[in-house]
Amino acid sequence: MTVLLLLVALAAVPVLVVPMTLALGRRTGWVLAAVFLGLAAALVPAGRDVLRGEEVTWSRAWVPQLDVDLALRLDGLGLVFVMIALVIGAAVLAYSAAYLSPGRQLGFYLWMTVFALGMVGLVLADDLVLVFLCWEITSLASFLLIARSGSGGEAASTRTLLITFVGGLTLLVAVVLMIVATGTTSLSEALASPVWQENGALTTTVALLVAVSGFTKAAQFPFHPWLPDAMAAATPVSAYLHAAAVVKAGIYLMLRFSEAFSSVPAWNALLITTGLFTAAMAALFALGQTDLKRLMAYSTVSQLGLITAAIGVGTPKALTAAVLHTIAHALFKSGLFMMVGIVDHQTGTRDVRRLPPLWRVMPWSFATVIAGAGAMAGLPPLLGFVSKEMVLGSMLDAPGPAWTGPVAFAAAAAGAVLTFAYCAKIVLGAFVDGERELEDCSVPEVREAGPALLVPAMLPIWAGLPLALAVWVLDPPVDRAVSAISDGGGYALHLWHGITPELLATAVVVLGGTLVVSRRRWLRPRLERDLLPRSGVQLIEQAVRGATRGGSWLARLVTADHPGRHVGPILVVLTLLLGAGTLAVTLGTDVPAAQPDLGRPIDAALLVLVALGVAGVCLAQSRIAATVYLGGVGIAVTVQLFALGAPDVGLTQLMVEVLTVTVIMLVLRGLPAGFGHRRHSRRPGPVVLALLLGAAAGGATWLLTGRREQSGPARYFIDEGTEVTGGDNLVNVILVEFRALDTLGELAVLGLAGVAIVAVLATVPDRRSEDGAAPAELRPSPDAAPQDPQAARALADPASNLRAMQLLLRLLTPGLVLLSALIFWRGHNEPGGGFIAALVASAAVALVYLARPEDRPVARPGLHLGLIAGGVLTALGTGLIGYAHSSFLEPLHGYVGGVHVSTSMLFDVGVYAAVLGLVMVAFDRLGAAAVEHRTTGPGTPAPSHAEHASAQEERA
Repeated sequence: MTVLLLLVALAAVPVLVVPMTLALGRRTGWVLAAVFLGLAAALVPAGRDVLRGEEVTWSRAWVPQLDVDLALRLDGLGLVFVMIALVIGAAVLAYSAAYLSPGRQLGFYLWMTVFALGMVGLVLADDLVLVFLCWEITSLASFLLIARSGSGGEAASTRTLLITFVGGLTLLVAVVLMIVATGTTSLSEALASPVWQENGALTTTVALLVAVSGFTKAAQFPFHPWLPDAMAAATPVSAYLHAAAVVKAGIYLMLRFSEAFSSVPAWNALLITTGLFTAAMAALFALGQTDLKRLMAYSTVSQLGLITAAIGVGTPKALTAAVLHTIAHALFKSGLFMMVGIVDHQTGTRDVRRLPPLWRVMPWSFATVIAGAGAMAGLPPLLGFVSKEMVLGSMLDAPGPAWTGPVAFAAAAAGAVLTFAYCAKIVLGAFVDGERELEDCSVPEVREAGPALLVPAMLPIWAGLPLALAVWVLDPPVDRAVSAISDGGGYALHLWHGITPELLATAVVVLGGTLVVSRRRWLRPRLERDLLPRSGVQLIEQAVRGATRGGSWLARLVTADHPGRHVGPILVVLTLLLGAGTLAVTLGTDVPAAQPDLGRPIDAALLVLVALGVAGVCLAQSRIAATVYLGGVGIAVTVQLFALGAPDVGLTQLMVEVLTVTVIMLVLRGLPAGFGHRRHSRRPGPVVLALLLGAAAGGATWLLTGRREQSGPARYFIDEGTEVTGGDNLVNVILVEFRALDTLGELAVLGLAGVAIVAVLATVPDRRSEDGAAPAELRPSPDAAPQDPQAARALADPASNLRAMQLLLRLLTPGLVLLSALIFWRGHNEPGGGFIAALVASAAVALVYLARPEDRPVARPGLHLGLIAGGVLTALGTGLIGYAHSSFLEPLHGYVGGVHVSTSMLFDVGVYAAVLGLVMVAFDRLGAAAVEHRTTGPGTPAPSHAEHASAQEERA
C-alpha cells in the first residue's frame, strides 16, 4: 500500500463511521479495530522497502503559487509512529466495544478516527504547511474527545485546547521562519538546508519555538497540567491519545527536528533540563495521587520527560533510547490505562482508598498490571527495562562541560527511584493494600472482566516480554528510525549489556524504591495532599480570570451607547500612528521629490467642495440637511475618482453613495427631524482631534503620493495580467482572479452583514400602541395643517406626487436592468464587473421601492437571504472547480463560439447575487418591513412615503 492510499483509506473511515454506528452501535469498535489492523498489514510491503533503506514518497502540487505540495514521505521514523498509531489504535478500539456504554457512541468513534487520520498525516507529511495542518487536526480532535465526556470534561477540554493552541502558534511561527529562511516548504529539504549551520541566531530561535511546540503536546513543564486535567475523558481516550498518540505527536516533532537542531546548545540544554525536571516532578506528584487514572497521567508526564531528555542529548545512542522507549511506553502505558478502566468498570471506583484487595478475584488483571508496572519501572526481562537502561546510559553522553553527563545521569536515576515507587503504588494500591471488604464495593459482585474487555488491554502489556527477550527483532526499525534523523546509525539493542553504570544504577533504583515502598503507610498521608499552594489547573484558571478582567476593562471603554466612546480611541490611535509614522519617515530618510503634474485646478475645486460639505454636515441642525451635505461630499469624491482616470472605482463610489443616502433616508423616517440641543457641543476635544487627524492624514498622503515607483506586484499585474487572465480590465481581474480568496472573504463578511441586519432588527420591540396606531412622533400633528395647497393635496392623495416617477420608471427600470447586464458582461475587459453591475441593479430596486405609494417589501420573504447565501455558495463552488486544474479558486479559461469565457465570471455571478441580496435586505428591513413592524397595527395601513415626508416637514 502506498502512503497516499493509506491516508485516503484513513480519511474514508470517519465517513463510514456514521452508518456503521447506526447499525452496530458500540460494537463498531471491533470493525474499526479490524480496519486499523488491516491497514497496518497492508503497509508491510512499504515497510520492507523502508527497512532496506529506501523512502516511500508521493507528492503533488497543492498550492503551486506558493510552492506548497501535498507531499508524503514514509521513512524509518514515520514507520515507527504509523505502526504505533494503527496497532495501539486497534487494541483501544476493540477494548472500547466492550467498555463503552451501550448505544451509538457516534461522537467517540468519529473523533477517534479523525484523530488517527491527523496523527498518521502528521508523521507522513513532508511539507511544512501540511505538518502544521495535521498538528492542528490532532489538537482539535483531542479537544472534542475530551469535551464529549460531559460537564466534567468541558473545562478540562478548554484548558487543553488553550495549551495546545500555544504550541500551535509557536509551530506556526517556526514553520514560517523555516520557509522564509530555506526558500522551500519541503520538510526534508528544509531540515537538510545549510542555513542551520550558517545562521546561529535563526537556528536557535526556530529550535526554541519547535521545542515549546513539542512541550505543549508532550506535556512537559510548564505545559504539563493539561494531561492530568484531561483524565476527565473516557478511559479509551486516555489509552490512545494520552498514552500512544497525542503525546507522541510532541515526541515525534522533537525527534523529527532533532536532525537540524541536535547540535544547537540551547536545544540540548532546554530539552535535557526540562525533561529531567519534568520526570522527577511528575513522579513526585504521581505518588500523591489517590485516583489511579490521575496517577497514570502523572506517570505519563514523567516517562515523556525521560524521552525528551534523551532527545536533547542527541547522540545516536540517546536517539535510539528515545525511539525504543517511545515504543515501550506506547505498549505498557496504553495497556495500563485500559487496566485501570477495567478496575473502575468492575468495582465502580478507581480511588485506591476505596478499593478492596482485588488480587484474588481478578488474578489475570493483577498479573497484567504487575507486568505493565514492571515495564514502566524498568525491571527485567521486559522491554521497558531495555529502553530505560539505554535512556540512563545515554545521559552520560550529555553535551556540555564534563560534569553535565554525571549530573544528568544522577538526576535520571533519582527520578527512576520515584518511578519505581509509583509503579509499586499502582500494583499495591489497586490490588493488595485495600482495607475495604469486597462486599462494600458499589458493584454487587466483583469478578474478573470478560475476555472482550480483558484481552485488548492485556496484549500491549504482555507484548513487552517477548520483545525484550528477542529485542534484536526491533533492531532494523529502530535503526532505520534513528538513521532518518541522525548521520550515524542506531545503537545495537541487547537485553544484557554486561555490568554497566546504568545496570548498577538500576540496582540502586530498585533498592531505593523498595525502601520507599516499605515506608508507604508513613509516606501516604504526607504525600497524598496538595504539595504546592496552587495546582497547574488553578494557575491556568487564574490566568484566564486575569485575562477576562483585563478584557472587561478594555470593553468598558466602549460600552457606552455614545458613538464618541467607540470611535474616539480608534481615531486617537490612528492619529498617533499616522503622525508618528510621517514624522519618522520625513526626519529619518530623504524623501524623494514628488512626480510632476500632481496638482490640478480641478483638485483644488473639489477640495473646496469637500471641505464645504464636511462643514455643512458638522453645522446642520436637521438630519435631512446633514444627509444631503454628506451626499454632496460623496459626489465630490466620485468626481475626483473619475478625474484621476479610475472609472471602475468612480462608478462604484457613485452607486454606493446613491444607495447609502437612500438607506439613510429610510432610517431617518423613524428618527426626530433635528439633532436636538446636544448637536453642537462647545467642548474643544472633538474639534482638536478632528484637526489633528486631518493634519496627520494629509501629511501621510503628501508623503506617500507620487514619490515612489510602481511596486513589483503592480508592475506584474500591468505587464502580465492580460496575458495570464485574457482580460483587459485589470481592476476586475485582480478582484476575481489574482486575489479571489480575499474577495471571497469580503463576500462572506457582506453576507454576514445582511444576516446581522435581519437578526438585529428582529429584536427591535414593537412600538405600536394598544389600539394599533403608529407612534405619535411618526404621525403628523392634527393641529399642524399644512398651509401649502400642494402639501395638502399630497396628504390627501399620497400617490399623486409619485405618478411622474412611476411613469419614468417604465423606461428607467428596463434600461437599468440592461445596463446592469451589459456592465456585468463587459467587466472582464472594460470598466465594470459583478459588483458594479449589482449596484446598478440595486439602484433599480431602490427606485421601484421609492416609487410605491405604500411601504411593502421589494421581494418575496426569504428571497434576499437566498440571494446572499446563493451568492456566497456560488463563489465557493467556483473555488472548488479550480481543483480541476490545480488549486482552490484557480480560474479556468476557454472559448465558447469564439467568445472568451472564464470561471471567474461565475465567481462574479456570486458577487452580483450577494450584493443584490444585501440591498434588498436593507430596503425590506430598514424600510418597508421594519417600519411596518414598528408603526402599524392590525388593520392599520402602513404610512406612505409622502405621509412620512409631510410629517417630517411639519415637525421641522
